[in-house]
Amino acid sequence: MRGQSFKNVEKEFLEPSFQYLVKNGLENTSVRDLCKAMGISYGSLYYWFDGKDDIYISVVKYGIGKVADNLFRFAFETIDNPKVFFDSFLDEVKKYKMELRLVFQFATSPDYGDIIREKAEDFIKVYEMYIVELGKIIGSTPEKVAPIIYMLISVLVDFVVWEDIRASELQMKFLHEAMNTICKTAEV
Repeated sequence: MRGQSFKNVEKEFLEPSFQYLVKNGLENTSVRDLCKAMGISYGSLYYWFDGKDDIYISVVKYGIGKVADNLFRFAFETIDNPKVFFDSFLDEVKKYKMELRLVFQFATSPDYGDIIREKAEDFIKVYEMYIVELGKIIGSTPEKVAPIIYMLISVLVDFVVWEDIRASELQMKFLHEAMNTICKTAEV
């Protein structure tokens, strides 16, 4: 994507396009549909994007980032009270269930899966930044916090994809106990 005036593209195209895809799904949306819904010309998109794949990947990458930022914000707001965090994390995830399903649809797509997984390296860097910050807040090392974060992501996937609430709640209970152990170890 071209660098100039990206904020305008983000505001005027990426956000509403992501919401459009969430509502209609990948299989029911064409680039022309997005253009029509956003009120922009088909040709003008190619100033900002290199092609259809770049459009879809940019939209989904934007959406993943937004959802991840919101979930990490929730974590930072509740980290002082881990019981509240672990008791309400799945409720917070429910708010983004459709968005996350779209992301999983892209990740498993034969057309876009490989591309979106390549982009995952960008998210890993962001997760690592959040892991360092969370470690500082709870007085632990990133090496001890990282498995908890990645296990939370795994719970999130299981919860959204398989909708197994009971298993997800058990996993959250286990992670809460693990976090308590990490915090006690950090105090020693």
